[in-house]
Amino acid sequence: MQGLPQRDVRVKIGRDAHGPVVAGDGNVTHVSASTPMPAPDQGPPADLLAAHRVVVTTDVQRSSSRNNAGQRHMRRAVEGCVLAGAAALGVAADVLEVSDRGDGLQVVMPEAVRLVDVLDTFVEAVAKALREHNLVSGDAYRVDLRAAVHVGHVDRVGGEWSGTPLVHAARLVDAPGVKDALGEDGDACLALVVSAPVKQVVDEGYCRVGPAGYRHVGVVVKETSCDGWWRLL
Repeated sequence: MQGLPQRDVRVKIGRDAHGPVVAGDGNVTHVSASTPMPAPDQGPPADLLAAHRVVVTTDVQRSSSRNNAGQRHMRRAVEGCVLAGAAALGVAADVLEVSDRGDGLQVVMPEAVRLVDVLDTFVEAVAKALREHNLVSGDAYRVDLRAAVHVGHVDRVGGEWSGTPLVHAARLVDAPGVKDALGEDGDACLALVVSAPVKQVVDEGYCRVGPAGYRHVGVVVKETSCDGWWRLL
């Protein structure tokens, strides 16, 4: 591990457990007692209501087929790829708000991060990191990821994010049509699916990949019935 770059990000695991995760070459490193931690009296971040944010929800393809070792490897790989995306945006790991979904991560971007930069920079950097991981990991530990991008008003109360944009992103990432498309393409490692408000920005010509690069999918997941647009990376 000596000489390898490490980034410290605090990831929420479930509802009640919190702790530091160090992302390096895929190995877990114990954080020393000297690692700066929030002061005991600092408490959770201030509550925010109707905060307009870009949200990203990720889900690993076929995650339930992995054994315990495969699950651990998968989680480290996804964390590392998300951190690579944050670094490409210039977002420090200690301000990135990430929640563990078990088979993926939920990211609420900082207020200053633009939607265009999430699509052009963050997603591309995550895909690049995934490709590099898969090249050295082999089929047994390959990670194929689906990522949904949405934008809207969310609330943070007591350090926990909530709101319909987060629910909507979770439904988009589970769209069966997107799962099938990624599973049938042997070269792609990431399927990006975007919501209608995000697609509107794409249609306006602000993003590197324009509307011709996306395909439509009807999303019917649980109580949600909506349109989505996807592309493979």
